[in-house]
Amino acid sequence: MTPSTILRRHALAALARERTIALVAALFAALVLVSAYLGWSATSTVDAIYASATHWFEANGKPVPPNPVTQGSPLALLRNLTIYISLIGAFSAIVIGYRMVETDRRAGVLPLIGARPLERLDYARGKVSALALAVGGLAALAGVVGAATLAILPSVHLGPGDWARLAAFFSLGWLYMMIFGLIAIGASARARSETVGLMVPTVVWLVLTFVWPALTGNILPTAAINPISALAPAPQSAIFDLSANLLGPFSLAEAYKYLGAELMGYLPDGLPPRGPVPPLVVMMLFAAGSGLYALRGCLKLDMTKGGPDA
Repeated sequence: MTPSTILRRHALAALARERTIALVAALFAALVLVSAYLGWSATSTVDAIYASATHWFEANGKPVPPNPVTQGSPLALLRNLTIYISLIGAFSAIVIGYRMVETDRRAGVLPLIGARPLERLDYARGKVSALALAVGGLAALAGVVGAATLAILPSVHLGPGDWARLAAFFSLGWLYMMIFGLIAIGASARARSETVGLMVPTVVWLVLTFVWPALTGNILPTAAINPISALAPAPQSAIFDLSANLLGPFSLAEAYKYLGAELMGYLPDGLPPRGPVPPLVVMMLFAAGSGLYALRGCLKLDMTKGGPDA
């Protein structure tokens, strides 16, 4: 068994004992269920209205229009998941990434790990792989609930392409959450205090989620938590044209919401991405940058300090 594997198992075992992690995961699961219920409730309501209208059209000898539920993408019923993943999912990844390093520091095991014949790179591999599995568990939980919701709705029929796009959507959500988890690992490893280690990734998350969209597209915070309003095109003005070109490539939240809407089938026709850089490229650049930041933090981690007073 390699050192990174041992460290990964230790990190996952420590996470399993964390009440805070369990609480955050439970909250995320509850919001996924809420999103699924909202999609089911909206579909059932529209189906009931359509059934009543069908009788009226038939009684008056008029042609029956198609069911509006079947006209759009069935995956759009879960569009609220895009927002929940960008909010509570990303924050859950921040808490998980933060606790990856801070748990070792608080428990006083960093000096013991540093005294063992292992490379710092093994420590980084173990923490990052543990983060990937933990965040993957959150994404898988959301995927199972979402897929089950779509499967039990009688008026929703998904083809192989729809299931593939649904899987791609949750893979995209996993990548988005991983970015913030990696930032949290790097910040926790480099910070001089627990507060700074948690505040740095949280501030980055808040800026990318609310401040950046306001600068590039005039998206207010209330609109940023709406899957449809968050896609509103920026007003035609020289200021927002310039900000979209300059800051658009750094607007991670907008890139994720654009790709999520495209995969789930509710992206408005003809809506261009924010900025000159393709959204997928934006996410990959952020993923590479956050990975390097987490790696550097683990390589520079001071393993001589630890314990309750660290």
